Amino acid sequence: MQRYFSYKFNKQILCILILFVMIYTIFGFIPMLTNKSYATTYTYSSSSNNLPSNFEKTYPGYKSLLQTLAKAHPKWTFKLYETGLEWETVINNEYVGHGGSPKNLSPYNYPKGWICTICNEKPYDNGSWRCTSRNAIEYMIDPRNSINESDVFQFQELSYSSSKTTSAEKTAIQKMVKGTFISSDACVNAILEAAVKHKVSPYHIVARIIQEQGTKGSTLGLGIKSEGKTYYNVFNIGATGNTSEKIIANGLARAKKEKWTSLAASIIGGTEFLAKNFISLGQNTLYFQKFNVVNKNDLYGNQYMQNVLAAQNEGTSIRSDYKDYGILEGPFTFIIPLYKNMPSKACAKPSNTSVKETGEQAYINANGGLKLKDAPNGNSIAIVPKNTKVLITKRATKKINSYYWDRVSTPYGTGYMAREADDGSKTYLVVIKSSNLSGKGDCNGDNKVDSMDLYNIIQHILKKKTLKDKYFTAADTNGDNKIDSMDMYNVIQIILKK
Repeated sequence: MQRYFSYKFNKQILCILILFVMIYTIFGFIPMLTNKSYATTYTYSSSSNNLPSNFEKTYPGYKSLLQTLAKAHPKWTFKLYETGLEWETVINNEYVGHGGSPKNLSPYNYPKGWICTICNEKPYDNGSWRCTSRNAIEYMIDPRNSINESDVFQFQELSYSSSKTTSAEKTAIQKMVKGTFISSDACVNAILEAAVKHKVSPYHIVARIIQEQGTKGSTLGLGIKSEGKTYYNVFNIGATGNTSEKIIANGLARAKKEKWTSLAASIIGGTEFLAKNFISLGQNTLYFQKFNVVNKNDLYGNQYMQNVLAAQNEGTSIRSDYKDYGILEGPFTFIIPLYKNMPSKACAKPSNTSVKETGEQAYINANGGLKLKDAPNGNSIAIVPKNTKVLITKRATKKINSYYWDRVSTPYGTGYMAREADDGSKTYLVVIKSSNLSGKGDCNGDNKVDSMDLYNIIQHILKKKTLKDKYFTAADTNGDNKIDSMDMYNVIQIILKK
């Protein structure tokens, strides 16, 4: 009997151990797998490439640009990464947050074509930024506009694999920081230490600090005295807010939390932040840190900054430094994204004048709001409140999963919304007819005002039918919270187009 219980007990332990191993295997390794590239990566260089025969047809315009750069820089290698994402889905997800916190901001003094018209030029952060137009987002995200001598370094691979920096690298870093607020030996040594310790390119560390602080340093970079100590935040980590005071206060709070009481500590700690929160997650280029299309656990989120020009500007600065220090022709690797169904030509640069989208006016008629999706029946990117006016820029003619999915422009971004249920009983996106600008009178939700709507009102008045919710609201044409002869009169006027 004792042997039996011992056997049974041991069997239970074995089962628990097996279950534990299975759970660890599944949940321990899935995060690592989901952060890795799940699509094909092609390689192109001056000496060889593995681009498929249909590459140019699938991704028009890339090949000739790559050929030009590879010929001019024989040691450069280009990795073409298939994101697996639809082009329009990417743009729709990046063009959100208007009225709250847009994912992309442009300098306030940029041409009108760079500024979105939805927010009426509302200022953001310290007042020097405006939300970015859809055209500008398309232009900046399209890689074909940046595969050139000036802008390509936003695609440079930022990881660092050496266990020890070389004397040549130290000399290059010393040249890069000369005349800046991080030119001391302590800062140079901290940069090199951070590169090895956290596997981040030392050149990227310097360029990112200067991008954030400028060559002379800002308030957070030069240090803030508080409670008897001086705190530094050279990467501006956590420094967010709508005013300069709030930005500095939040940046200081983060520096205190991390105990960055020296420039060196801030450099090493900030580099660790970059490594853990971006580079190790696949956001291994400036482009991917600005436009997150690779970290599948948080697509379009976890983006380093709102400045739509950040990746390009920093990449251009890096290239200039490399050229000055004689290392431009080094064996650099660039990771360039590919998207499904891209425009046949590179997206045009925004014009000097603002561009307003045209289409049909509509309003949201769903209690609790209506989901704005990145594709027809796709993923939700925002919830637009009831009664919000939107613009239908492309009306759907076929239903997908029982709904018409119209492409719309809203104060919360662009995307797709459900207009009508399969049986026509519910209308979530109500078109505002030119003769019916208030959207009133459509008592049966068929997007028109006719004799059937008049009949429904009469039936309600005679108490033979009860109009509820949105149908009551539509029938109450004068907004007095009741349906009577005046509403009948108004509907007749609408039908007669008076």
